[in-house]
Amino acid sequence: MLGPLPAIRLVDILDILLVAFIFYWILLFIRGTRAVEILFGLLFLVGVFLLSKKIGMVTFPWVVGNFFGGFIVILVVIFQSEIRRGLARMGQTRILGWPPLSRGPDILEELSVSAFRLAESRTGALILLERNMGLSEYMEHGKKIDAVFSYELLASLLSPLSPVHDGAVVIRGERVAAVQVILPIPAESPATGGMGTRHRAAWGISTDTDAISVVISEETGIVTVFFYHQKKVASDVEELSGILRKLFET
Repeated sequence: MLGPLPAIRLVDILDILLVAFIFYWILLFIRGTRAVEILFGLLFLVGVFLLSKKIGMVTFPWVVGNFFGGFIVILVVIFQSEIRRGLARMGQTRILGWPPLSRGPDILEELSVSAFRLAESRTGALILLERNMGLSEYMEHGKKIDAVFSYELLASLLSPLSPVHDGAVVIRGERVAAVQVILPIPAESPATGGMGTRHRAAWGISTDTDAISVVISEETGIVTVFFYHQKKVASDVEELSGILRKLFET
């Protein structure tokens, strides 16, 4: 006969919920990244390992078993960038109710108007709006400035005749903080398929950080907003301004 079931304590329920939340958060975090493909590859390898042991193989289970002997170290090496980003996002979580960094309505409206004026002239641009996670490490690869934002300034910086028109423009608060910022280009993936270099860089930075990227295509004049694992195309100034306001309110 089965013995009496052990009593379930409140701490056991909290323990299960915490583990479930961590797994859910991890899956949500790596969704749409190459980490998903790597994870499926590891799961496939584990499945083949278990099957080979069951049918009596010797060499393959020995090799794979030694490979998995340092499994924790392997995970850290393979997923080091994802772990770094995850810890950074955990650190910026407003557990104590800290308010998010915000932008005044004027700067968001002026930026929206400026973006579509640039789009009309087919001036390509990648504009980064810094939020809670600083972009200083990326700004080291560009030219630091400190100037009040305006369309005239943005247009002069992004003009093809400007020596600093390549790369991204970083906006911190209501000021232009850096120009000619060279961003890493993420590897080709289903999420970035068909994107040009500027759009892929925006996808990558908006995946690695909480920054918001506004990209203007010089070929089509389409204005696209990139933010954590998502992108939205803005059809006009009002829509772009609304998207930016909503993002900075969250």
